[in-house]
Amino acid sequence: MALKNKNLLVVSCCLGLQAGILVLLNAFIPKIAGMDAMWIAFQAWAVYFVAGCTPMGGLKAWLGYLSGIIASIAIIETMGVPGINSLPAVGGMNVIMAVAVFIVVIPAIMTENLKNMVPALFIGSGAFFALFTIMNGNPELMKTIGDGKAAKYIFAMRVELVYCLVGQIFGMITVFWRGKYEASLAK
Repeated sequence: MALKNKNLLVVSCCLGLQAGILVLLNAFIPKIAGMDAMWIAFQAWAVYFVAGCTPMGGLKAWLGYLSGIIASIAIIETMGVPGINSLPAVGGMNVIMAVAVFIVVIPAIMTENLKNMVPALFIGSGAFFALFTIMNGNPELMKTIGDGKAAKYIFAMRVELVYCLVGQIFGMITVFWRGKYEASLAK
């Protein structure tokens, strides 16, 4: 429904309030997730709308994020495979990662036939690599995670999936109250 400016202003104010509440709740979410990555909740909130604004679409988006995490881990692991891990950089280009990405993206895209939400896969993969960059840049955090590769993967996965869930919940809340508001305007 196309809203008049005065009605869109109400929606905008309510969305602003909801976003502010998320910021306030973020005082507690890192305790569950393991670190502050609120930006993932905001991107997942938007992905909820791309997924069709339904709880089932939200679940598909969350599973898409999960598949992106799995693809990211596969890329990292593939980069360490003998024969791939010794490829030389060419003109500053990371050939090792390019080959690993090529290898992993093919089956990742094929999951579309399993009804995987491929855009969420890519967003989830990007978020995972961003988390890894942030984690590796924080020596104090890395001390709490431990040295094992699996511990780092699990930690980043937990952070991402908790924040993704929060974003999906905020998307559902938005659809609920906006639907009620628009229905009240139609009366």
